[in-house]
Amino acid sequence: MCDHNHSQRAVALKHGEAHDKDHSAWSRRDFLVHSGLVALGGTVMLNGTSVRALGGSSLLEHLAQLETDRVLVLIQLSGGNDGLNTVVPKTNDVYYASRPTISIPGSQTIFLDDEYGLHPSMTPIEPSWGEGNMAVVHSVGYPAPDLSHFRSTDIWVTASDSETYLNTGWAGRYLDTQFPDFNTDPPSAPPAVQIGTSSPLLFQGPDANLGMTLLDVELFLEIAAGGTPFDPDDVPETAYGNEMTFVRTVANDAFRYLDAIQAATDAASNTATYPAGNMPDALAACARLIKGRLDSRIYLVSLGGFDTHANQTGDHDSLLQTLTEAVTAFYEDLGQTGDKERVLTMTFSEFGRRIAQNGSNGTDHGTAAPVFVFGDGVDGGLYGNGPDLENTDADGNLVHSTDFRSLYATALQDWFGLNQSIVNDVLGGSFETLPLVTNPVATEPDGTPLTFGLHQNYPNPFNPATRITFTLAQAGAVRLQVYDIRGRLISTLLDDTRPAGHHSVAFNAGQFPSGVYVYRLEASEGVRTKRMSLVR
Repeated sequence: MCDHNHSQRAVALKHGEAHDKDHSAWSRRDFLVHSGLVALGGTVMLNGTSVRALGGSSLLEHLAQLETDRVLVLIQLSGGNDGLNTVVPKTNDVYYASRPTISIPGSQTIFLDDEYGLHPSMTPIEPSWGEGNMAVVHSVGYPAPDLSHFRSTDIWVTASDSETYLNTGWAGRYLDTQFPDFNTDPPSAPPAVQIGTSSPLLFQGPDANLGMTLLDVELFLEIAAGGTPFDPDDVPETAYGNEMTFVRTVANDAFRYLDAIQAATDAASNTATYPAGNMPDALAACARLIKGRLDSRIYLVSLGGFDTHANQTGDHDSLLQTLTEAVTAFYEDLGQTGDKERVLTMTFSEFGRRIAQNGSNGTDHGTAAPVFVFGDGVDGGLYGNGPDLENTDADGNLVHSTDFRSLYATALQDWFGLNQSIVNDVLGGSFETLPLVTNPVATEPDGTPLTFGLHQNYPNPFNPATRITFTLAQAGAVRLQVYDIRGRLISTLLDDTRPAGHHSVAFNAGQFPSGVYVYRLEASEGVRTKRMSLVR
């Protein structure tokens, strides 16, 4: 019998009848966890029910068709990250009064601006901030927030409203109803990959899951080296046998991507030093597959431990250090092969924490929290309105200022170049994008031409900084200027030539009084003006 000693993990999987006998005692969960994989699969019967483990997703299918090799890496901060001790409101008296023992002294923080600083444990990421390759989006959340870990996580991964329950993820929406031949002609590489974690709902569509889970890349390759080791028909005619059929079929179908994963792994190695831990290991594996040109669009890794109800200080310090050390190593690694320009990394957490500390020197479940976006394609800086610690909701929690789906819309539309109508379908509505991508994809995927236009600044109202975006249908001279309400020119933000495409320019009104201002775009294609409000 199998002794479940998996220190010799792959060896035991190659012994034919002995192998089948050993693993006949495994539960489905044991097998998936210890083998290190959950895969895209075919159609099998489980307890008399047809189960489709592989299907097409119109979102991922569209991503596969785009003329871009851009990649999105998602880092889930599981447990609910304390945003106030991450991006510290260092001049806010309410913050310090509410947290007499766990607040972060402003003098110790990493400078972001006059009001906010990063937790000192995030020092490894400071060069990225200084080089403009890191964006901090304040107060991200959603209306009527839910404080349950499970429910709020589901809301984030499905991109639903708090009162809407969906069983599909935002990255796995719209399956092969639009692509009926996807099941019979799957892509050569999994369109989405999770490493070191399992969050199946993120890539789940109405009938199937299009995300491949590798709990351990090297282990998967060791298992796969033995060929296709499982006979899905050699099982007892019982409900337990049906379960084993499902498990074996899922495992066998993973091998359709063996060649792609093996080739990518063999083609690249890690050239940076990562900190110890499961999440850094997973991020290192992502780097290796990306550098090895695995044609996957979206990756997910997870860093747990953010549910800091008691004795928060030490644990939270360590988590933020691990996060920033790992991200720094990740981009150093990608930089060795010139791949960092094509990779955007975004954090998310199911919620933030409450304003006041509790009696255990920790913080309880709260609402809005910051999101970080990293990469050479990021227009670094602070976005959105900072947390308002005085004007809270009825429960005394922070009110969000940026809907999390705006970040998804920005990634899908500006980073990947998806048509806005597809983005709206994926997210179940229209959400304003943030101007944090330096080089948005310039052409729509359906081939329609770009339209000359000046867009509403974000944020608006603003204090003291905002961003103005515009689109050029053709290259040419461009002048962007700001006027006060009386028509007096107060700033020329741009007077240069620009290529066709989307563009973003920062405007800092630190020296100007509150009021309404007009910004005016002049180009060979015409003139456009819009208004914006500075509120102090």
